Amino acid sequence: MPLSEIQLKLIQESKGILVRNLHLTTEEAIEVISNAIKRELVARKISMEVLEISSLSVRTSFVRAVVKNVQNQVMKNPKWKSNNVERYIEKFYQALYKIVNPDPE
Repeated sequence: MPLSEIQLKLIQESKGILVRNLHLTTEEAIEVISNAIKRELVARKISMEVLEISSLSVRTSFVRAVVKNVQNQVMKNPKWKSNNVERYIEKFYQALYKIVNPDPE
């Protein structure tokens, strides 16, 4: 499944938080984020295009699920684990949320 424009934007905008703060390489961050996005899209049986026109609650729920998936992946890998994971995951959430919800309703 090719990445959509919004998926690329989500990955590009949010990977820096994982790289700077949780010691992932750029490649690892891209892989973790893109896998989490794809997994959630498949689980919900939707596309990014459908997500973009969905309600605020649906988009917020999607972002929370992606962030939770990324957090789980980070916590599984001792190399990435940090005492401040919760704080950085919150920043990661905020970055994704702003992209998926560009204009507050």
